[in-house]
Amino acid sequence: MECKANYLSQLALRLDYSTSRKRRTGPHPASVGRKLPLSANVYYLALMGKTPHVGVIGAGVSGLRCADILGQNGVKVTILEARDRIGGRITQADVGGYSVDLGANWIHGTEGNPVDQISRISGTTTCEWDGEETVFDTSGKLLDEATTLKIAEWMWTTVDKGFDFSTRSKDTIPPEMSLFDFCCQQLEQTDFTAEEKAACKEFAKFWGAYVGEPVERQSMKFFCLEECIEGTNLFVASTYKNILSHISQLALQRADLCLNSPVVSIQAAKRDLTRDRQITVTTAGGQKYHFDDVIVTCPLGWLKKNKSVFNPTLPPRLSSAIDSISYGRLEKIYVSFPRAFWNIPTKHTPNGGGEMTVVNGSDITLNVNTGHHPPVHTQWLQPDYVKAPSTEGSWNMQCVSLAALPENCAHPTLLFYIYGPCAAHVVSNIKDLDEASPAYYEFLDDFVRPFYSLLPGYSNSTNCKPTDFLASKWISDDYAGNGSYSNFQVGLEAGDKDIETMRIGVGPDRGIWFAGEHTAPFVGLGTTTGAYWSGERAAGQICDLYSLGQLGLGVRKDDSLPMGTNPGVSSGNTMFHKGNNASPRASTTILATAVESQ
Repeated sequence: MECKANYLSQLALRLDYSTSRKRRTGPHPASVGRKLPLSANVYYLALMGKTPHVGVIGAGVSGLRCADILGQNGVKVTILEARDRIGGRITQADVGGYSVDLGANWIHGTEGNPVDQISRISGTTTCEWDGEETVFDTSGKLLDEATTLKIAEWMWTTVDKGFDFSTRSKDTIPPEMSLFDFCCQQLEQTDFTAEEKAACKEFAKFWGAYVGEPVERQSMKFFCLEECIEGTNLFVASTYKNILSHISQLALQRADLCLNSPVVSIQAAKRDLTRDRQITVTTAGGQKYHFDDVIVTCPLGWLKKNKSVFNPTLPPRLSSAIDSISYGRLEKIYVSFPRAFWNIPTKHTPNGGGEMTVVNGSDITLNVNTGHHPPVHTQWLQPDYVKAPSTEGSWNMQCVSLAALPENCAHPTLLFYIYGPCAAHVVSNIKDLDEASPAYYEFLDDFVRPFYSLLPGYSNSTNCKPTDFLASKWISDDYAGNGSYSNFQVGLEAGDKDIETMRIGVGPDRGIWFAGEHTAPFVGLGTTTGAYWSGERAAGQICDLYSLGQLGLGVRKDDSLPMGTNPGVSSGNTMFHKGNNASPRASTTILATAVESQ
């Protein structure tokens, strides 16, 4: 689902940025957008004490969490899922004999993050890296460490200023202004050489793997919506399997699940207080279901292409909100080898040493801050040595070495992240190929060989010849909305209001509510945690409307937009947010929780 952590964010740990941006105290993220409009007042007394039958469309994280909360509070719940499995954009597959995540594989931020807490409860291994990284320039040569750090420091400072500028001046920034425009403006105020400026511009393009589209499309006006939960960014080393199992087990204890049930029609007129079960949902197989309320958790991309499902049509303002928020294209390519030929010690110890925090098992202190450590992250600036099929967007590349995972999860595999036009090109060429076919192998190998062949230790030996490939294909997946997750592109005029509009939906008047990462609190947009919180929020709206209980809804905390700070490095670790604040969770410590029995 998301590449929310990458090389530049890891560099923050090496640049000694110690403070984090502060947010206003406020309501719990799951309660954001839960307050019902005044129009709902007419329904409270009539619906009080009634036990509704609620249909949840989609069995992803938001739908499952929503079903769990509703079930805890006595609601009858039926989940309709189009696929033959649960999880939505969380799913695993095998590559080289190892299980990997095709969708989400990061936990963004640890401060009050329920997904982080579930990872501990479910025995999921997660890790935080702070090791040496390598960057190749446009000619395929390694950038020296001094240049890399200089450019990264400029990038951190610029993005930090950008968050402040967007937060303070959102109402006056032109919708057409991009983050790349802002970076170029800031770059002209430096005394960098022409070569350094060119490298800085290429570094800025790595933002594309964060939002799933080129940096030139990142709205500066709504750049502030990309900030996220404070804390550490964790890679889910043992996959999201146990996390999803934990969430679904709780939900399915009380809900009825119908797989292979794609919805083709939702008929929901104005709420009639004299009738029950007045919403009719029809599936592709012709099955009809009757509900009091429906929560639609389908991806934003699906909503964009399937608004005709709703009858009567959605109100113009809601329809406009769905159209306005954009949808990214992020994909993954896994390349497995007989051995991790690149996994050799580096000649220089990185600033601060090489550290890994592992969350798994009982309390143990692990000191890995000694010796030299192989690079975990590798970046390739826009390559002049590769002919791109298109001039649209950037064709830079970045990968994570899965050989650097904790010992119980490590395997000789490289995980490449691609996005935007580059991702579309790859998916268009492999979507109809058998994953076991020579054509599939040859296309992907031709695509990534110019990059992995530059890694240390590469030779013509069999250890350097890939044994397996696996690429995600969300762009060709209709049920995923033909993309990855929401983002905020240039031209957007009322992004925050659009999100708030989708949170309300037409629930009070017509019984149709919406959940999913695109309706999440501002601190969780585009993330698994945001999807989880949005399910709680939608369930809470129905509980409030029917004056039901509040079980599972928790305490109330924050969902405000971030507060502006003085621009500059001292204002904190805001580079590549969505949880990439650099304050270490517990450096070189293995944290543990026992697995709870359900």
